[in-house]
Amino acid sequence: MWIPFFSSPKPIDNQKHAPDRKSRKLCWEKRDEFFNCLDKINILNSLDPKNAKAIKDNCSKEKSEFEFNCATSWIEYFQEKRVAEYKRQMVIKESNESLK
Repeated sequence: MWIPFFSSPKPIDNQKHAPDRKSRKLCWEKRDEFFNCLDKINILNSLDPKNAKAIKDNCSKEKSEFEFNCATSWIEYFQEKRVAEYKRQMVIKESNESLK
């Protein structure tokens, strides 16, 4: 398990080479597993500190695998994008309902 600040850099963070197709696919799979776990416990924003305990109690394995298999620069981006995409979908839904 990769532990921030206590482990050597993750191989995927090697700036000499862009992540290849296989490592990107693995990252996306682990992201999806983590997000599916969040969905099961009804958490949208995994960056919100008030959700930390529930995530630790229910999704720590999925979170660790996501963080280990994805480039550090991608982790926060994916989590922010999840919230932004949800908000976008809600705006579209409200817009469609107001047009009816």
